[in-house]
Amino acid sequence: MMMFSDFKTKWKEMDAYSNGYLSFSLEHPLEFHIGYYSSDAKSLVLMNSGVVENIPSSYAIKPVNVKLNDGTWILEIRLIHNSYEDVYLRLCWDMIDVSRTADSPQKAFISRYLMWQKLLQYMKTDVMSFQRQKGLLGELLYLQSLLVNGEYEQSLRSWTGPEGYDQDFVFEDTWSEIKTVAMASEVVSISSLQQLDREEPGELVVYFLESTATATGGISLPQKVEEIRNLFRREIALLDRFNMKLFMYGYRDKDATEYFKNAFRLVEIREYHVKFDFPRLTRRNTATVITTCSYSLSLAGLEAFKGR
Repeated sequence: MMMFSDFKTKWKEMDAYSNGYLSFSLEHPLEFHIGYYSSDAKSLVLMNSGVVENIPSSYAIKPVNVKLNDGTWILEIRLIHNSYEDVYLRLCWDMIDVSRTADSPQKAFISRYLMWQKLLQYMKTDVMSFQRQKGLLGELLYLQSLLVNGEYEQSLRSWTGPEGYDQDFVFEDTWSEIKTVAMASEVVSISSLQQLDREEPGELVVYFLESTATATGGISLPQKVEEIRNLFRREIALLDRFNMKLFMYGYRDKDATEYFKNAFRLVEIREYHVKFDFPRLTRRNTATVITTCSYSLSLAGLEAFKGR
C-alpha cells in the first residue's frame, strides 16, 4: 500500500517544468493524476469529477473545476504558493487516504477538502505555544491510555480533535473532551458553546500537569510522540494516519528541539461524567443573540459528577 512518503516522492519522477501530468497506480475507487499546471507549480487532479460547485480557495491552495475536450470534468487542486508545499502534500494525501474506503469516495474527497479549508484558517507553521503543547500532550496521554486495549485502529480513529471536531475524542456512543491544567488549578476553561454540547453522555477528562525537567522524570512532547509512534511501527498505515493527525494539530518534527525544553510531570487525572444535568452552556440553553462564548467551570463544583 502506498504511504505518504511514497506519494511525496511521486512528483520527483517528473520534470517540474514540463507542465505535464502523470497517472499513478493506486488502490482506490477514484482516478488521480499528479503534475505541474505551470512551471514548478504542483497539481493533483481528480478525474471524472463532474461539476463541483461552490468549492472555496485559500491563500495557498486553489481548486479548479475544468471541462475537458472530451466532455468529462476534472477537479484540479493547485498549489499556489510553494512555501505551503508541505501542507499541500499532506492535504492531498489525506483526501486520497480518507476517501479510499468511503461509501461515497468522491463526496468524502470533497468533504475532506472543505475540512482542510477550515483548518487552514488557523493552522500556523511556527512553534506551538506552551499551552498548545500542554493541550496536545494531554490528548496524547489519553490516546495512549486507549491503545492499551490493543484496538489501535479504532482508538486512533476516535481522536477527532485535530480534524476540527468540537470534541477531542468521539466514539460510537460516547465522547471525551480533554483538558490540561496546572497542579493547583481550581477551574477548567471551556472554549465554545459546542465543546460540551452532545446529546449522548460523555466525559470531561482533566490532566493535572506540573512543569518540571526531563532529568527529574518529566516527559516532553517529542518523547510522548515517539512512544506512540513506536506502538504503530508494525501498522504502517496507522503510523501514517497518526503522523497526519499530529500535522493537523500543528506539530512539526523540525521543532522538536524547542519542545524538548518543556517537560511535565503528570500529577493527577480526573474524569467527570457529562450527562443531562451537567452544568454547561450549549446552543440550546443560550440566547440566540450570543454567537460565541467561552467560560470556566469550578472543579470543586463538579465533585458530584466526578468519576475518579
